[in-house]
Amino acid sequence: MPNLTILSKDIRTLDNLYSLNDLHKASGGLQNHKPIHFLKNKQTQELINEIEQSKNSYFAVNTKRGGCNSGTWVCKELVYSYAMWISPKFHLNVIRAFDSMPTTPAIPTPTVPQGLSLNDLIFELAKAKNVTTQIVHVHYNSVFNTNAWSQKHGFEHALAKRVLKQDLTNELRSQTPELQLLKQQAREHGLAFVDESEYQSFQGRMQMQQKQIEKLVDDVMALSRNHSSLTRHIL
Repeated sequence: MPNLTILSKDIRTLDNLYSLNDLHKASGGLQNHKPIHFLKNKQTQELINEIEQSKNSYFAVNTKRGGCNSGTWVCKELVYSYAMWISPKFHLNVIRAFDSMPTTPAIPTPTVPQGLSLNDLIFELAKAKNVTTQIVHVHYNSVFNTNAWSQKHGFEHALAKRVLKQDLTNELRSQTPELQLLKQQAREHGLAFVDESEYQSFQGRMQMQQKQIEKLVDDVMALSRNHSSLTRHIL
């Protein structure tokens, strides 16, 4: 993710979220503009619910306690909302900061010709992967847990055509010069590409687990306070 700078102050990013604490400092750091006040706002809570319940849902807020990344991290929509909550002037500064961020050029997506038969898709996929068509057959027998997908009629056949077409598109995309260059640069820095959907799923599970842990800690603290209060009454 490109760096975001607002009023000469760098705004840190973490897992595609922006530091609300850094935004607070960039806005002037007034007490009544602290992130906690913004997050308690009824309109903010409604916006968070809308974001997290939308079709392409994701966690809008992530609060970390302790460590080098402690603080409140929010999605881009909440950055805009926070800036608007501060003042029209700061809101305009944030809009212009995002507009001036360098954008990564999109990698062209190859297109698979329409109307290819299943046999054509098998052949093209084998050619793209540099394997035999027999290996492709064995692989998808395992994927579908049946060999009915290779028959000329039926639900499995129609499903197989959609799956193989998407797999062929992904395979061709991975071989574009632009992506090959990015992969080479990643390897030089000891990095590797991961599937975006898998990463987002992993990120979501981690954030859910973190929220569960935080709730467990709060429950334990409440239980401890109740125990202390009960002990005093007994004594």
